[in-house]
Amino acid sequence: MIYKKKYLKSSKRILLVACLGLSIVLQSCENNKAKTENVAELQTEKTISTTQKSVGSIMEPHSGEHVWVFPKNKDTLGSGGKLQVFMDAESHPHASASFAKYELGVGGALPEHKHNKTEEIAYFLSGEGVVITYKNGKRIETQVREGYVWYTAPGEYHSFKNTGNEPLKLIFTVIPNDKDGLISFFKKVGAEPGKKATTFSPEEFGKIASEHDLILKPVKVE
Repeated sequence: MIYKKKYLKSSKRILLVACLGLSIVLQSCENNKAKTENVAELQTEKTISTTQKSVGSIMEPHSGEHVWVFPKNKDTLGSGGKLQVFMDAESHPHASASFAKYELGVGGALPEHKHNKTEEIAYFLSGEGVVITYKNGKRIETQVREGYVWYTAPGEYHSFKNTGNEPLKLIFTVIPNDKDGLISFFKKVGAEPGKKATTFSPEEFGKIASEHDLILKPVKVE
């Protein structure tokens, strides 16, 4: 009888230990399952986030940011023309290049300049003009019109001017897509349509230009 009681007590202890062990195992499984689900959820979020960064988009003809370049006043567009920014570091921070459309006004011209790290590729849509480039130190003027493609490498002085009787229109891409790059320069010195542009002194203009990888060509004084 005594042996039987001891056996029952021992069995109860074994059963209790077994139940406790099973409870720990089940809890561990639940914790592992929760961790696995959390990891999977984070990986999914990371995948979605990465996908969102690389997904392209379709833009309508009049979309983007519009800027008047060197306007006469807040109501009158000057010969500096207008810029339509489709892509830049602000709107597409993960893109490798900026992309914009530019219309240089009649009689308009950009000062000769170069970029230390910026590449430009332009395609002329309409109008007539002259592109200024340099080869072995010699200044070259090339007539351009619809269909011409213009590539500018870093370190090359260049410019262009409108020689026709209508806006000289082109689309161009800028590489890399820097937040302090060429597009940002135009936005800095230009103005939104209908808004007054900031007036800069030659020194201020030169400083802003150099801060945006646009180095003006020194003017020779005869």
